[in-house]
Amino acid sequence: MKTLLLLLLVALCGIAWRSPDIMDALGRARPQPQAVQLVVPPGGQAAGQKAMSLHEYAELARTDPDAYRKLLDSMRAPEERSEADKLMNFLARGKHE
Repeated sequence: MKTLLLLLLVALCGIAWRSPDIMDALGRARPQPQAVQLVVPPGGQAAGQKAMSLHEYAELARTDPDAYRKLLDSMRAPEERSEADKLMNFLARGKHE
């Protein structure tokens, strides 16, 4: 019984150690971690929009509990509306953009 338990433990350790090779052999790709870019390059901002600096964030965080969301929103580029969005706005509200 002890031998079977030891054999099972060694087999599980071997599978865990060789799992990347096993996954590659089965043809399943492991999900690769994606890097998150928190700093926006200077050319990436739209005209008139300025990303909040970390110093400005530190000053705002002292008084505003929602400062982190404002920091992330300041780095986000405004989404351009697609033709379908413009058409839906026209049909729903009768306004042409």
